[in-house]
Amino acid sequence: MNKPAPQPDAFARVVHRFATAGKLSAAQMMLNWDAQTHMPSGGAWARSEQMAALTEVSADLIGSTAAGDELAEAEAMANALEPDERADLTEMRRQWVHAAAVPKDIQAAKSRIAQQLQAIWTRAKPENDFASFAGPFAELLSITREIAAAKAQVLGATAYGAMIDEYDPGVGEAMIDPIFADLAAFLPPLIAEVRARQAGWAAPMPFPAVSVERQAALSHRLAVAVGHDPDNFRIDAAPHPFSVPHSPGDVRFTTRYDEANPPFSIHATLHEAGHAMYEANLPRGFAFRPGGEARGMTVHESQSLSLEMLAGRSQEFLGFLSPLMAETFGGDPAVWALSNVVNTWRRLDNDYIRVEADEISYPLHVILRYRLEQALMSGDLAVADIPGAWNELFTKLLGRTPPSLAQGCLQDIHWAAGLIGYFPNYAMGSMLAAQLFERATADEPDILPGLGRGDFTPYFNWVRPRVHQRASLTSFATLVTDATGGPLSTDAFKRHVRRRYLEEAQP
Repeated sequence: MNKPAPQPDAFARVVHRFATAGKLSAAQMMLNWDAQTHMPSGGAWARSEQMAALTEVSADLIGSTAAGDELAEAEAMANALEPDERADLTEMRRQWVHAAAVPKDIQAAKSRIAQQLQAIWTRAKPENDFASFAGPFAELLSITREIAAAKAQVLGATAYGAMIDEYDPGVGEAMIDPIFADLAAFLPPLIAEVRARQAGWAAPMPFPAVSVERQAALSHRLAVAVGHDPDNFRIDAAPHPFSVPHSPGDVRFTTRYDEANPPFSIHATLHEAGHAMYEANLPRGFAFRPGGEARGMTVHESQSLSLEMLAGRSQEFLGFLSPLMAETFGGDPAVWALSNVVNTWRRLDNDYIRVEADEISYPLHVILRYRLEQALMSGDLAVADIPGAWNELFTKLLGRTPPSLAQGCLQDIHWAAGLIGYFPNYAMGSMLAAQLFERATADEPDILPGLGRGDFTPYFNWVRPRVHQRASLTSFATLVTDATGGPLSTDAFKRHVRRRYLEEAQP
């Protein structure tokens, strides 16, 4: 009689289960990338059904009773595992708790309507058409509240806190609230002080219009300068720039080109290239496994903002960028002179768009969304009242009122995508970016000179082992403390913006 083939142990079985779900999630991300870059608009309904089906299959894989039983078996043998394997198992349990808390049909319903609503948002934004957005968004918000309530019950959190935990484990309202209160008090008077200083500067020479083709060429060169392999990445255009968690060797991110505003695509490209470098440097041995994923969205955003804001707006990098702009964009060389580029890059903006905001104003845009989301989740704010509430709070925080819905509550795709609880990471990521970059440049003196050569290698040599390679194999608090020497705070950010905007020489 033939002997039965040996069965894999409990840990191997649960790794296979969660890695399979991870591969399906990567496929979903690629479908979403296609929906925002190449899919014809008529494909929205079919794509929403495809996304819902994949969501149901993933829910069966990692949120089922069988998955919970396999996890328990693996946890019983945890003492025999290596430390990184135990950390991976901890992340599997966290994902199971989130998935098991919500019936798969509700998860699928959210995925379906979010995909459809993103297509509606794409049309509604340029037309300032909140009415067509509001109805489907109210339906999506109702589903999100149901999901949040179910998760809150098992997590012992508030409903909104449970949604934050989905995207940013270890970064909850108890950490966010005091940081945001500190920023809301600190930033407006600083903005007034910087504006007073800049009022005495000579007006910068305006940049000319630059063709999409020339901007795309520069975006590609910047991605290579950052460290992306030309054989492994591609950049596409999308209404709202984004990058996706990707398969190893397949890096996809997007930017947006505006012929009248060439700096925007530069900022967006550096931002998304930073996200993509984090994903590209995650440990290959844990690919598609929970422990091998990025350590939450605050850490992820710190990597994009380190490139866009800290490195990308430094005097050193602008010294590399300005002749590159002159070479690629052409025209009057004086426009691309370093003094004019610095004068333009350092100006505080008077606009209304988060992704185009200067680095001092940027956190205030996020605080606005955080407070509105809290009110939406608690029921204190009705969907119909979002435009008025948005404008009122924007005026309070930033001292001006958006002139249109496209520049106000319809500017971001996140609510259409169902990403309630996601926004706080943008400002928290700004704090972490400053804290990491301050420590990195103190530890490695060649980082800033390297940026002047267009060489990001010294920075990534510092950040890769401390952040990227640690993935989700350690907690947020441990990662931050080990990398920077202390817990997350506003201190480094405050030092950075005061030094750059009040102490550095005028252009």
